[in-house]
Amino acid sequence: MIVALTAAETIPSEKGIIDALFKEGLDILHLRKYHFTDLQMSKYVESIDSTYLDRLVLHSHPHLSAELGIARIHVNEKNRSTNQMLPTTICSTSVHDIDQFNSLDECWAYAFLSPLFPSISKVGYGVYNARLDQLPSRSNFTVGLIGLGGINQGNCLIPMQQGADGIALYGTLWKHPDPVQNFIACKQKLWKNSNIYRRDKH
Repeated sequence: MIVALTAAETIPSEKGIIDALFKEGLDILHLRKYHFTDLQMSKYVESIDSTYLDRLVLHSHPHLSAELGIARIHVNEKNRSTNQMLPTTICSTSVHDIDQFNSLDECWAYAFLSPLFPSISKVGYGVYNARLDQLPSRSNFTVGLIGLGGINQGNCLIPMQQGADGIALYGTLWKHPDPVQNFIACKQKLWKNSNIYRRDKH
């Protein structure tokens, strides 16, 4: 499973890039547009091909989920204990330690564990606190584990080999001159190990 996160800021040709990513096989897209007004978020979602609506995840504006037809909501660590989403909502969350991940209950479809590698987008982040070596300590297999942080075409296979269910791409897309080709490179590397890539998707 390959997940992508949008850049918080607006990227030139972003909507075209998103459509191309989905056409090339992107599984899930997390919308990280915290600064958007309700109207801006509505227009942003409406600009994305409705074919992919069931693959979109809101990081903000959860009150718009029903109106926009989005069933996936991401709940950050700060708000996790007060999660009051409807049973029909597919919820994901984020953790920064394998013990936190192991304690998650089955209401979470999957969780990001980060940073696995030094960050591409945040210089210095993850240099001294990378979590890759924690993956063998995973004991929770009810919740999907998606590796995030510093993942690129050179190391994208490692988290899967270490037991992650998927990877999340952020900096390697939006800090790259050709996000779509970089995505394809990561996907092809995982496809060469089809037994890893075709794990159950959440």
